[in-house]
Amino acid sequence: MQQILRGFLAYDITGNATSLAWMAASVAIPMLVVAPFGGVTADRVNKRTLLIVTQTVAAIASLVIAVLIITGLIEFWHLVTISFATGLVFSFNMPARQALVPSLVPQHKLMNAISLQMGGMNLTRILAPAAGGLLAAPLGIGWVYAITFVLFMVAVASEFHLPKHGMLSQNERKSFKEDFTAGFRYIAQEPTIRLLMTAALVMPLFGFPLQQLLPVFAEDVFDRGTLGLGLLAAAMGIGGLAGAMVSANLENQPYKGRLMLLGGIIMGVFIIAFAATPIFPLALVLLIAMGVGQMLFQATNNTAIQSIVPAEVRGRVMSVMMMSFGLMPLGVIPVAILSDRIGPGPALAISATFLFGALALLWGSSARLRNLRLDVAEAAELSPVRAAQLVAEGKLTQEEADRMTGKVVAGRPSALEPGR
Repeated sequence: MQQILRGFLAYDITGNATSLAWMAASVAIPMLVVAPFGGVTADRVNKRTLLIVTQTVAAIASLVIAVLIITGLIEFWHLVTISFATGLVFSFNMPARQALVPSLVPQHKLMNAISLQMGGMNLTRILAPAAGGLLAAPLGIGWVYAITFVLFMVAVASEFHLPKHGMLSQNERKSFKEDFTAGFRYIAQEPTIRLLMTAALVMPLFGFPLQQLLPVFAEDVFDRGTLGLGLLAAAMGIGGLAGAMVSANLENQPYKGRLMLLGGIIMGVFIIAFAATPIFPLALVLLIAMGVGQMLFQATNNTAIQSIVPAEVRGRVMSVMMMSFGLMPLGVIPVAILSDRIGPGPALAISATFLFGALALLWGSSARLRNLRLDVAEAAELSPVRAAQLVAEGKLTQEEADRMTGKVVAGRPSALEPGR
C-alpha cells in the first residue's frame, strides 16, 4: 500500500514522471550496496529477531510519513529520505525472510510454500491498494499511512510465533569478512545459480518500470485518480495471486527452467498490450494476465535458487539476488524520462520489448537453463527445523533426518543437448 501511496504523493507534489524514478532509486540504491551485509547478518543471527526488528523500523517510517502529511509539512525530499530508509531496512529483512522459508517445510513442498508466500503478498497487493484508493478520498493519504503503521505492527506481533532459527554455531561461524565473501564464491563456482540470477536480473531492469509508472497511467492515461491507481495495483495483485496458485500446483513439474522463462515471456507480452490500450477495463484484464506470468517467473526462479543453494549460505546468496533490485533505477529512470517526452505508453512498451527479447534470448541460447530440472524426493515428511529439533532430542539420527526432509537435486541438461 505504502509503495503505491508514495508514488502517488511524489507525482502529486512534483507533477512529473521522473520523480517516480528517483523514488525507485532511493529504495533500490541501498539494496544494491547494503544487501550483501544483510545476507551475512541473516546467516549469523536469529532470523526471527531480525524480521521483528526490521519490520518495526518500517512501521516507524510509515508513522513518520503519516505525521508529516497530516500536519501539512510533507515535501518531496521527505519521501525520498523515507524511501532510502525503507531500502536499508529491507536489505536485512528480505534475505532473512527468504532464507527462512526452506527451513519451515519439507523440501518437496518448497515451491508450494514459496508460491503461497508470494500469493499472500499478492493478496495484500489486491486488498491494500484498493483499500488505500477507497480510503484516501474520505480520510486523506496521511490517515491511510497511519493505518499502514497499525498493519505493520500486527505483522510484527505475528512474527513472534515463528521458530527461533538461523544462528550458526560457534564452530561454524567465521569472520564477517569470510562470511561476506562466501556467498560470492559459491555463486562464482555454480553456473546454474549464475544463470538463474541473470534471468532474475532481467525483471527489475525491464519489468518493474510498469509498477513505478502506474500513477502516471492512472492520472494521465485513464484519468481515474487514486481510485483508479488502487484498481490498477489490485489487478496486478489478482494476477499475482492467480499465478501463485498455478505455481503451487506445478510443484511436481520438474522442468523449472522452461516454466520460469515461459512466465517471464508471458509477462512481457501483456505489458506491451497494456501499454497500448486506452481502455481502462481492458487494462485491468491485461494487468491480471501480466501478474500471472510475473508470479510464475518469480516463484519458479526463487524455488530453483533456494532448492539448489545450501542452507548455510542461503541468506548470503539471496542477498546477492536482492542486489539485482538495486539495479532497478537503470531501467526505471530512462523509462520515466522517456515517459515525460513521448508518453507513458510508448516508453513502457519499449521496456517490455527488452524484457521479452532478453528472456527469449535466454531460452534460445542456454540449454542449461532451459532444461533445468529439480527432482525432489517424494517421501520427505519433515521440515529442516523440525528434523533438527528431533536430532537434538535424540529421537532421530542425522541420516534419518536427511531422508525425512527430502533431497533436491539440480538436474543438468540432457546429454543430447549439452549446456552452452
